[in-house]
Amino acid sequence: MGYAAATPGIRRWLPGIALTLLSLLLAGTMWVVPYLPTNDGPEWVFATHTENHYSDPGSPHQDTFVLASQFASRGFAPLYGPFDAWLGWERGLQVALSLTTLLTAWGFVALVREIDRKRWALGFLGFPLALTWALYMGLWPFVVSTAVGLFVLAFAVRLREPTWKGRALLSLLLLVNAIAHVFGAVLTGGALLLLSVARAPRGKRAKELAYVVLIGLPAAGILVACLAVSRNLPLAPFARDFDRFPWALAAALLPRTIAPGPFARAVVVTTVVFVAAIVAIVRASKADTLAADRGLGIAAVLLLLLGIFAPFQIPGWQAFSQRFVPFGVLLVLAVVPIERLAGRARRLAPGVLFTLAAVWLGFTYPFHRRLAALCPDAIAGLSAAAASPPLHGTILPVTLALTELPEYDRIHAEVPLLAPLVHMGTLYATAHGAVPAYTFASTPAIYPLMLRPRPDHRPLPELEHYTKALSSPEFRHDQGFRLETENELATFGVFYDEVAVFGAVPVDLALWHDRGYVADWQQGTALFAHFEPCTIDFTTQPPATDTGSDWGPTFDLRVGRIGLASGVRVPPVVRKDGMAHFKLTPAPCGLVTVHAQWPTADGHATRCANANPEGNLVTTISRTAHRMLCDARRGL
Repeated sequence: MGYAAATPGIRRWLPGIALTLLSLLLAGTMWVVPYLPTNDGPEWVFATHTENHYSDPGSPHQDTFVLASQFASRGFAPLYGPFDAWLGWERGLQVALSLTTLLTAWGFVALVREIDRKRWALGFLGFPLALTWALYMGLWPFVVSTAVGLFVLAFAVRLREPTWKGRALLSLLLLVNAIAHVFGAVLTGGALLLLSVARAPRGKRAKELAYVVLIGLPAAGILVACLAVSRNLPLAPFARDFDRFPWALAAALLPRTIAPGPFARAVVVTTVVFVAAIVAIVRASKADTLAADRGLGIAAVLLLLLGIFAPFQIPGWQAFSQRFVPFGVLLVLAVVPIERLAGRARRLAPGVLFTLAAVWLGFTYPFHRRLAALCPDAIAGLSAAAASPPLHGTILPVTLALTELPEYDRIHAEVPLLAPLVHMGTLYATAHGAVPAYTFASTPAIYPLMLRPRPDHRPLPELEHYTKALSSPEFRHDQGFRLETENELATFGVFYDEVAVFGAVPVDLALWHDRGYVADWQQGTALFAHFEPCTIDFTTQPPATDTGSDWGPTFDLRVGRIGLASGVRVPPVVRKDGMAHFKLTPAPCGLVTVHAQWPTADGHATRCANANPEGNLVTTISRTAHRMLCDARRGL
């Protein structure tokens, strides 16, 4: 029995039952895999988890971070923080993402019902539409802000004749929206402006515009403060190749930005969205069009156009243009006038829309499993971390590929630009109670953690240099270049408690083991390991006469271009073989360069006769072969 054929008593219950079923289906999409891979998501998980455990005994967080104000991007923390503290990071995250998507879905339902209650069945589409591109990219404070924006607009539509009290409450809601994420509030404020102007009588539009400006002043204050604190941010190093992002490529990304997942579904949904946009444009000039439909329809079309023609990145943000799309899609579908359908089509619409939403959500379950299949080894390591004691140290993440697949095209992927391994090291730090070498800490307006000055002066690989190297064609196709780059990264890893290597192939894993790393956990393409140093037995002939223990050289140790120690002095030990032995430890394993130099009384120096022209000895060191022989010294 369909909705149209149901009795009036049953009809009163069916919408609530349908919305409850769709809510359960939507929440279930977050539980079909142990972890839903995203781009930036691990950074927000770590930030909130760190806030929760900042003062725990033995925690490394207080020594590394200072808690910041974070007044312009707090949307996700209130949803995730309590569940992280109660259920742990993994289950807490699943609950928080379920709530985040439901907040978006019900915000869409609220907006549709306030525009026209006869349009209620259109709200069913809000549940699959809640699975936005921004959600999969891990832009979770922005997603929450978008959801809040839907409720703000629903309240604004409800205030058909606003009073000062109503406007004050609207201003407060917009301020909350800005605190959740300031860019989400900018989008909401723009839509609110167009809604208010469209709704005002022709002679009072300037006055209504002034009211909207007053309503938006508190939220604008958040924006101004955010810009003041965040000025001089650099362009994102991961996106410098897109400085001049072509419109054709932006348009190619659009279908799956509108509807992430299978391409056929994305094309169908994109077609529907563009038809809805055309309908909104046509109806904007008609006298019988609802003012809310006119204002929000124009806002939606502008947002979709910005999704193609806005810059791909601005300082501090990459994929900037794509961030306009999800809100534009939600608004343009909210103003589709299904209540104007004729006869049988109007009666069948609720059943058809519910079925479409349910089937769409049903196909999302295998889609999420495919996303998890992009990095199964790394995800398995997260589960293994639950059985190990907290590390309470510092992790150096090394991401050698965007996913664990042999070939991956992030432009034409089911989620465009998705690179789930890029921030996986930060999630490993969360799981192990550790600190990552890199995390979001560039501005206190947006991020809750700021770095303290590093007291140990631990060397940090230069992010932009290695990002460019690891993403270059040479790294994929030139094994010599690949191993040279990794060799340098393995050298930096000597200074960290653990390294987390993702996207490795067998030759990569062999290099890390040869460099002295012992696996604490390893599976497939993922390695979690700590460094156990080798020892260099630097051997040379002692002087002919006893000169005490001060005759030894100064040592400089290097691996490739990376200096490990400079000006080191160690006492010699003369053994039964008649040779003087200098024990250099801790030392890296693998190919090591040692520069030994003896000062002389006349101000000159001597070095090993078998050194290369630069005065260096280069030897492969292991735990079983660790001698480095220095022949008789010669002057420089």
